[in-house]
Amino acid sequence: MLVAIESEAVETGDPDRPGGVVDAVAGLQEGADTGVRGHGAGPVGRILTAIAAPDEAAAQLDTEFRAALVAELARRYLRAVRAHGRGSGAPRVWQVLLGRWESGTGDPARTALAGAHALVCFDLPPAVVSACTLLGRGPGPVEQAVVQAVTAQIARLANEAADAHSRDDASGLALLLSRSECWRQAEHLWTLRGRPSEAEKERAALDWRAALVARALLGSS
Repeated sequence: MLVAIESEAVETGDPDRPGGVVDAVAGLQEGADTGVRGHGAGPVGRILTAIAAPDEAAAQLDTEFRAALVAELARRYLRAVRAHGRGSGAPRVWQVLLGRWESGTGDPARTALAGAHALVCFDLPPAVVSACTLLGRGPGPVEQAVVQAVTAQIARLANEAADAHSRDDASGLALLLSRSECWRQAEHLWTLRGRPSEAEKERAALDWRAALVARALLGSS
């Protein structure tokens, strides 16, 4: 069940082919749609594979950084899915979301909303740091423009997945994600490079807040 996630290609990714980890997410989609443990949550996998293809707003942006950023988002998600499948080590927010989905009680629309929030507000800031480090650059206006475009695309996909019962939450989430908090967190994490204990505390705080929002978005469905 976890063979695809256990492979070295999925764990580390191929720096010459950032789409490799996104392909791994797509490869788990069938199991994710049906709630198979260790395959992830179907709505989240669909968001990740969708943002791998830039939309019109991203066409004029830095494609190298965008590809590295999306690959890192997919890599972080796959690591969380693998850890959750093993029963230990998954971030708190992904424990909440994946546990609800695999139990069969997760509503697809609300899972998409919670997943979008987790991707942007928990995974995206450290993913920016990783992508910048990989490419040997710091976070600046070019990278910020890519982050804003990816965030807008994720918010749009989550809104499209919303149904009549979650439409208000989708609107609220889109407003939340449109703020620059994610970028500020990325810049802050960048300043903490070389200070692992402080960086870990910041990531733990991101996880704790994201888990609270995930529980609220998932509701009692």
